[in-house]
Amino acid sequence: MPRRSRKRSLSGFYHVIIRGINQEDIFETNRDKEKIIKYMKDKKEDYVEIFAFCIMKNHLHLLLRGDLKQISLFMKMIETSYALYYNRKRKRSGYVFQNRFKSFPIEDKEYLWHCWHYIHLNPVKAKIVQTPEQYYYSSAREYRLGRKGLVNLTAFEEYQKDKIYYPVSKLTHNLEQSMVYIDDLDDEKEKQKQQIMKRWVKSYLKNHPESNIWELKNLPVEKEKLIEEVWDMNIMSRKEFVRRLEQF
Repeated sequence: MPRRSRKRSLSGFYHVIIRGINQEDIFETNRDKEKIIKYMKDKKEDYVEIFAFCIMKNHLHLLLRGDLKQISLFMKMIETSYALYYNRKRKRSGYVFQNRFKSFPIEDKEYLWHCWHYIHLNPVKAKIVQTPEQYYYSSAREYRLGRKGLVNLTAFEEYQKDKIYYPVSKLTHNLEQSMVYIDDLDDEKEKQKQQIMKRWVKSYLKNHPESNIWELKNLPVEKEKLIEEVWDMNIMSRKEFVRRLEQF
């Protein structure tokens, strides 16, 4: 069965995720994390702009800007380099990463900074640290301390320009909705989409106690309000969203 082609972003921004095979902890030690940082640093100038990153034990999040073909080359190079290191260190052979990397196009500013905040909040959500900048293996420290590392200078400039419009307090609601599909994303599975839909609807009803599920399903105005607030086109089409709502 041929692979589905990747969706291209008109803005050039992508949220990229790689995960350990069988969800194994492939970035378990500090040395492991430092190695993948080194490989990214060695290759980024030739291929991509890095706006954010976070290395967790079994997966890596990246917020990248660049041509999709160049991003694919960048990811191939760092994955190959890291797999050679990982297998040599552990005296093993075979695949290190689960399938090919995931890429999600980002088309607007709010969704861009939504992903930026989400990536930095990963270790907080996992209860590793209390604040993003306390975690050593993400770009949160670079932004907070102004230290040069993996993040491109253009990223710092755009963050300073936009941060007043997209603070984490404004985006927290959407970030909470996204925790299911960002952290647990495999190939699109029916069970996952059901979980996502359930979270979206519950979150909306919690924030709009005057509404109820019958109105959301049957009143066009209420349905449109729900769609406008919680629906994400990167997860499912509008048609699928409406179908799932009707089955809710």
